[in-house]
Amino acid sequence: MNEDEVIQRLKLARRELDSLFPAVQMLDDWKYDNSNKLWYYHISISVETENRYFPITSQWYVVVEPTYPQGKVKIFPDIDNSITTTLYHQANNYFISKNGLWRSGSLCVDVNTLSSHNPEPFSVEGRMLFHVQRAIEWLKLAANDSLVNRNELFELPEFNDKNFLNCQFAFSEDTVTFMQWEDTDCRYGMVDIDCYKSKPTVFYPKTFYSLDNKPVHYSHWGTALEKQNSDRIIKSPWVLLKSVPVLYDWQVPETLEELQKVCKSQGCDIKAILKEGSRYLRDGMPHLFLLGFPIPKYWFQENEIIYWKAFLLPTLSYGHQIPKGFRKNEKGYWHRDVTEVLKTNRRIDWILSENWSQEEISQRGKMSKAMLRKRILLIGAGCIGASMAEILVRSGIYNLSIADSDIFKVGNLSRHTLNLNSIGSDKCTSLCSHLNTITPHAEIKPITNQLLLNFENSALHTNIDIESFDIIIDCTGEDSVLNTLCSIELKRPHCLISVSVGFGAKKLYINMQNNTNYSFDEFYKFISPYTEADLKEIDENSLPRDGIGCWHPTFPARSDDVWMAASIAVKNIEKYISKEETKQVSLIYKQQENDYYEDYSLIDKCESD
Repeated sequence: MNEDEVIQRLKLARRELDSLFPAVQMLDDWKYDNSNKLWYYHISISVETENRYFPITSQWYVVVEPTYPQGKVKIFPDIDNSITTTLYHQANNYFISKNGLWRSGSLCVDVNTLSSHNPEPFSVEGRMLFHVQRAIEWLKLAANDSLVNRNELFELPEFNDKNFLNCQFAFSEDTVTFMQWEDTDCRYGMVDIDCYKSKPTVFYPKTFYSLDNKPVHYSHWGTALEKQNSDRIIKSPWVLLKSVPVLYDWQVPETLEELQKVCKSQGCDIKAILKEGSRYLRDGMPHLFLLGFPIPKYWFQENEIIYWKAFLLPTLSYGHQIPKGFRKNEKGYWHRDVTEVLKTNRRIDWILSENWSQEEISQRGKMSKAMLRKRILLIGAGCIGASMAEILVRSGIYNLSIADSDIFKVGNLSRHTLNLNSIGSDKCTSLCSHLNTITPHAEIKPITNQLLLNFENSALHTNIDIESFDIIIDCTGEDSVLNTLCSIELKRPHCLISVSVGFGAKKLYINMQNNTNYSFDEFYKFISPYTEADLKEIDENSLPRDGIGCWHPTFPARSDDVWMAASIAVKNIEKYISKEETKQVSLIYKQQENDYYEDYSLIDKCESD
């Protein structure tokens, strides 16, 4: 698109705003900002309500990308005749654009902040009109202090944390840890900070201490994060405030002086805390500073969790870094810190901070509560078992143990969740290591023993403590495993699920029982016509060969077939557990195809007491 075409589109879009006169008036025509590669024009918007934030007639800049109606459409406040503070549903308004025309606090007029009954159009005529109309609505709400209400989800102010792309801070807080903090009198101290990976480096807290080194709070993490090396831990100061650290309505502090002002208004002197805790920080290393504060789920309602925001402290004085006339001691160091390092106008280097609690991570999809509470043993870390395990873990199941004694081989790569790095390793151990890196709270445990029977105290027992689990899932497809489980009697009912697939994974066989002892006689009888039909269709000479040497066929099935079967099995297990079923249920699914693939359909079902 050439420049003339762009200008014609922009003029057509702007003419649509004539319908908003006199509330909206044009102050200037379209201009091009060459440094930012943006088009903009100047308007005024009038509202009827006098308020303390902006004049009745305020001025704004409508800014678009050259690809309009695609790309971003933003509305920024004029630097002289508009909002100078930051309000709710507004970007950080602290900064001034390079061209010196507008402030950085663009209005948030997306559908999640105002009425969503009118979705955003993407036509040349409609999109700009939509944004300006919603800007008018935003200003009316702001003038009446009605930008947010009690039925709206809480929103943090925007911190200027985009500059540290290779660094972020993760914490884990929920309603339970909120109550733990509520029971703690200590409100500041030092915290052990560990780090995971690099580029970006993820920092996360472990143990919070008072300044006299007494443990105050412990952040629990899953296996992958708990096993980090202690030599990477750094000490950092922390402060727990009474509320969100903001000034000028909803503006976050951007300098140390502003931060000190905000914290002092909440009864906290961060410089005094830094001075007292500086003995932990004089190592020439960068340290984080953690600011915690309680927030609600909905605006103006009771607080529910603690949110932590991190910023990077300037390196405090150490070694020979002392001013003239001072000795190399704490007094000399602190004098240099106050006069040279912690200057009041020093900008705060905010770091991207995120809540990595189980609840936050699983918001996009998790198992039912009935499943989440269960302790699960999965026997068989092959393709079906590994696929089901990954689905379970990604759905919030963290109390999972996996039993398998096999070694991972190159032939497993075509349909397993593991990769080249695991060849020659214990399949079970490698799978658990992989699963523990899926989420920061996973604690998946390997059992590298083959399931066997032992005779003790005149009774048969398995070498794996079956009693300690609520659900046992067998994914081996081996009758010997089911026979072993049938040979024992448990002290309380346990759910036992068998999952296996037929030739090419075209059929899926599921059996679910909830009892103290198990029998698969009815299940075998139920599925035998289908398994016998599968055998008749198999041409052994056409089966894949498991390496050069003595003929040994390999079970054929593509990874997509395996994953579909695993997904259906997991959904049925969840349904069975949620219903607290006591019947034995057997299910047979089959892939259906005509001209195109249709689905995996339930073709037979059997229930018995």
